[in-house]
Amino acid sequence: MAEEKAENNAERWEGSPESISYKPGKGAFLALLAASGLGLALIAFSLWVIPTIGLGNIHPWLPYVLGGLVLLVISFLLIGTLFIGIAALQGRFLVKSTMFRGLLVKLFLPVMFMAGGIMRIPRIKIERAFIEINNRMVRASCGKRFKPEKLLILMPHCIQFDNCKIKVTRNVRNCAACGKCEIGELLSLADEFGINLFISTGGTVARRKVYEERPDAVIAVACERDLTSGVQDAYPLPVWAIINKRPHGYCMETGVAISEIRQAIREMIT
Repeated sequence: MAEEKAENNAERWEGSPESISYKPGKGAFLALLAASGLGLALIAFSLWVIPTIGLGNIHPWLPYVLGGLVLLVISFLLIGTLFIGIAALQGRFLVKSTMFRGLLVKLFLPVMFMAGGIMRIPRIKIERAFIEINNRMVRASCGKRFKPEKLLILMPHCIQFDNCKIKVTRNVRNCAACGKCEIGELLSLADEFGINLFISTGGTVARRKVYEERPDAVIAVACERDLTSGVQDAYPLPVWAIINKRPHGYCMETGVAISEIRQAIREMIT
């Protein structure tokens, strides 16, 4: 009996250990942000200079009208670059609007990936820094104004214990809360706050669930690549992104810090 008890204790799940520490480099992120902002501004400027020769022949005022519009675009891009940079450095956002978050998600981020590829900056560095800034902007622009029942927690199926025979992707309530993975704790946390919890088998299923549930905001857990693409696809829906723990590598018995989920919930509920 003593040996059996010791064996059971040895097999007891103590939570997911941390993955390899990887602190996002804000320097590279800010450099790419500045390069993207200036590059886009130069492109906009060139769009004015090139047709100016022809527009002037049509009407002498047309180049100045176009120049004024381009100047507004350049100003918006540079102001957006400045505000996002301040959010990255100081952890606060000056304007409570989804406009600049959209600018980062839909415009700057793809350009930064392109620039990062040219400059040989690892994509994961850009993704990690983006996730951190996105969460700050979601917190600043949204505030604590969501009802718990209008929140959705999305978890990847790889968080489940690998040898578990119970299917939780269709109904998370099937979980036996055996303690071998964090799903039982997540279910208790969701019940505590009255939030819907869904275990997804992939990005397509996750997007369909969001479409069906129509939440006001999402708390999502996944790897950097899936979180980044998910935030882009879900915009303008606010997505609080949490990077998973990968003690066994990608897509196998991953984990999550329950404290991070709880903190995100408290930041977003009314």
